[in-house]
Amino acid sequence: MSMKAIIIGCLAALVALGAALEEHPHFCIKTDPILLSEIDRHVVIPSEEDLQCHIRATTLTQKEKASLVDTLCADHGSTTIKRDNHHFLRLRNGELTGRGAQAEVCANGGDSVLAWVPYHTVLQNYAAELNPKERLTYIAKATNVEREKTELCHFRHTDLVNAVSDNLFTCVVMIFGDNFYGLEDNINVLVELEPLAYQLRNITYLPWRNVTNSYKMHLGNSVLRNPSGERKPIYGSLNYAFVEKILVNMSSVYRQKKLSRLPLLFEHRSSVLELDSNGMGGLDVAEKAYFGRSMDPRSEVKVQVIGQWVDQHREFDADIYEYYGHGLKRFKETLTGGRLTFIRIDNTEPVFMDPESSNLAKASLFREQKVGQIKEDPSGNYTEWENAQEDEFDEDGPGFYCWFVVTCLLLALAIILGIYILVSAHNRRNKQRQMYEVANTNVPPPA
Repeated sequence: MSMKAIIIGCLAALVALGAALEEHPHFCIKTDPILLSEIDRHVVIPSEEDLQCHIRATTLTQKEKASLVDTLCADHGSTTIKRDNHHFLRLRNGELTGRGAQAEVCANGGDSVLAWVPYHTVLQNYAAELNPKERLTYIAKATNVEREKTELCHFRHTDLVNAVSDNLFTCVVMIFGDNFYGLEDNINVLVELEPLAYQLRNITYLPWRNVTNSYKMHLGNSVLRNPSGERKPIYGSLNYAFVEKILVNMSSVYRQKKLSRLPLLFEHRSSVLELDSNGMGGLDVAEKAYFGRSMDPRSEVKVQVIGQWVDQHREFDADIYEYYGHGLKRFKETLTGGRLTFIRIDNTEPVFMDPESSNLAKASLFREQKVGQIKEDPSGNYTEWENAQEDEFDEDGPGFYCWFVVTCLLLALAIILGIYILVSAHNRRNKQRQMYEVANTNVPPPA
């Protein structure tokens, strides 16, 4: 497959991947907790972001999460809460993906990313996707401004799917069930956010590297000018751009079974690249190539800059982060021994189109004698290596040039000999003809 076809395929994959990882425009993740003082405000001026976020999830603080786990999982002396198994909703990119049980929160100690979503938002966006025949309860928290109190509670599945919106709705307090809240209070439903992708950050490349050279390409044209009246080195530069390809070996990342098969985001050149299912991505790169040469006074030379495509195979270590969207990420684990390939332009070099006369080399068929050089310059650069070269040259005998001269001489001798033989034969025939003509001169003419 040609490089052009590979690049086109990569770009198509990147377009498809960008659509797959596009974050929900109306789903936002907030990390600031909702305070009672904020709920009590009567005049609220929504910002542009608030108007755009139709679905807002606010993550639990560490203190909230610790209180949640303690309430759901610790023994508070109640005989009923031990038998309860309330549920929560799972969201990915603002979409409902499933539900989880209270026992899962207790099993992992609240290690997952938990958040609160307002009850009316859940009712409007997710209630229609639930089965009305199920008999479940969901975990929520209720905040009563008048009592300045926030408590965990649970409400019925049927209230959600049947869109109960009056005082029949009750959110029963989690411990002992001695109180309840209605829709006039601020009710938020517990949800678990699922990651959209893994992000490879803090990349550390290992020393091992294998390079495969590919073809060369034309990067651009330039001109070097020396306006001064003396010969001196002149330097220049040329800006060029290309698409750098990155191919991550997916098996070196997902060799651990506990990692889900999620898309990868790769941190490279202060940017985050979206990789497709094959681990390939691309980045527009702008570089500058430097070049120079010694130039005659008041001269100029045209330059073409070329570069060579190379495949650089590297190993790397990185930190794997779970990415949940809207800038929210969380450290997952450390990756060691990952492998990738950079497909980039390297080894740039100039090609001078108009060479100067003083920079041309003189070719000669004759080899100068080292003795003559020594006489002219006794302190010259006459090294042992050159002496060895001369000895080898002398030991090789006459060589091709001597044989050529001998052959030419023999050929000339043969030609001369042939001409001599032809001339001699011609002279003999002329003498015989003359003798015949003289012998016939004494014959009288006929009467």
